[in-house]
Amino acid sequence: MNDLILSSDLESKQEALPLLTWSQDRLGLGVPVMDGYHQEFLSILSALPSMPDSVFPTLFAELVRHTREHFTNEETLMRETEYGMLREHLEEHRRVLGDLEVMLERAQRGRMMMPREYVKNGMPEWFALHLATMDSALAAHLKIKLDFG
Repeated sequence: MNDLILSSDLESKQEALPLLTWSQDRLGLGVPVMDGYHQEFLSILSALPSMPDSVFPTLFAELVRHTREHFTNEETLMRETEYGMLREHLEEHRRVLGDLEVMLERAQRGRMMMPREYVKNGMPEWFALHLATMDSALAAHLKIKLDFG
């Protein structure tokens, strides 16, 4: 009976945390380069759950590649504009890339359960929080420094 309760709890949690879909009104930060990367990130992320196991690792590798490029671009902007929260933002990027690389390795070995769960729940939760906190603060800084306002 406990297995049934746990299973239904997990299913309701998955339904409560749908993958994010891009909306300029809801998710746009007003910094075109950031918004473009975020839109592409969500496009890749939202495609992953429907991929068969034979394709999932390849698309997950593309998510990792895209995220690495995205973070490198943001980090360059932070350095060039002397962003005050650079260290904290860099640490968060390193942590997330580390998590993604671990999940990619698992997927490439055919161990799909954790990477698929991470795609369904871990990444959307992380992205929503990161966007609302770290990236929105960075966007406000960039709007002032780069005159995107």
